[in-house]
Amino acid sequence: MKKLFIISSSLLVLFSIFLLAYNIAFRKSPEIKTNSIVSEGNGKEPNGSIYGKIKPVVNESVIGFFLDKKNEEIFFYSSSDGKAWRTDLDGGRKNNFSSEESIGLVDALWSPGGEKAIAVFSQGGWHKNFFLHEDGGKKITKLSDGTDTVAWDNLGTKIIYKYFDENTKAQSINIANPDGSDWKKIADTRFADVAIAPIPKTSLVSFWNKGKAQEPTELSVVGMNGGEAKIIFSGKTGVDYEWSPNGERAIVSHLKDQGSGGMTTGIIDINGSYVELGIPTIVSKMEWSLDSKHVYYVLPSIPDGAVMPDDYDLGKFKSTDTFWKINTQSGEKTRLIDLEEIKGAYDAGSLTLSPSEDALYFVNKVDGKIYTLDF
Repeated sequence: MKKLFIISSSLLVLFSIFLLAYNIAFRKSPEIKTNSIVSEGNGKEPNGSIYGKIKPVVNESVIGFFLDKKNEEIFFYSSSDGKAWRTDLDGGRKNNFSSEESIGLVDALWSPGGEKAIAVFSQGGWHKNFFLHEDGGKKITKLSDGTDTVAWDNLGTKIIYKYFDENTKAQSINIANPDGSDWKKIADTRFADVAIAPIPKTSLVSFWNKGKAQEPTELSVVGMNGGEAKIIFSGKTGVDYEWSPNGERAIVSHLKDQGSGGMTTGIIDINGSYVELGIPTIVSKMEWSLDSKHVYYVLPSIPDGAVMPDDYDLGKFKSTDTFWKINTQSGEKTRLIDLEEIKGAYDAGSLTLSPSEDALYFVNKVDGKIYTLDF
């Protein structure tokens, strides 16, 4: 009996050892969890292991990106439903402040403080409708038919717009309250497609016919109260402008030779005196530093045979950009990020600096999302 017990015990021990070995050898490996993009409220991937120095701020396509430097907030409309959102600079506190859906929205022009927006809706072709959105879209006012370009003044208390009178065929630059009331003509224009920009730190308004490859551009300046408009720069084709924060100079992008595909850039002062920068990019991919001494810019990849800037503006190709900064006084150029650190495809537009100038925000035309490049 004792022998039988010993044999049984030995067999039980051997069976237990066999069962343990089997479980170790053939048990299912535990699931390995990988890093993933955090909740939509943040929009960033932990440790930047996927994105590197360039990270998404929000995980959706946007319209009308605006960065309020004073309050350190970002405003935008969602491309999917046209609702208005705000978030902090890292995307961590996202708040929907409009329940209204703006279907058909193509652009949004925010006032300098973000309190109001001019919402732009396409009517097919070049025809657009403009609406003033107040209180997060709770109050909506349609601007007059015939309005086809709008900009805010420096204070955000007035809008400046180009108007076409269907009856007389006259075209003019006007100023009015944001809802279009109490309007006043400040200049005439002979051009149909016009860009408008108030000059910072002044009571002047600049306007020009939008740059096309075959059309020379005239940059004109007029006072907010009207008067004689003065042409300060002309003769270049494919031109666009952006004024410096101090209002003393503007960066200019234009074709090297009329009708050629090669772009270049320069700087003009308020009198139109021109200095060559020689950067082959366009103004929509440039942004002044806060002290008006440097320009942050991206270098685009332009296909051979592309007609610039027309083909890019019409969305005929996407660019693959690299990121730079230039000292406009010394001409020194600095890479903002090395090529090997760029881990995605970026076609950057709507460039905006953070309030402390330690990051560059932009909208990537590849996916429509807002990204930030930290310095």
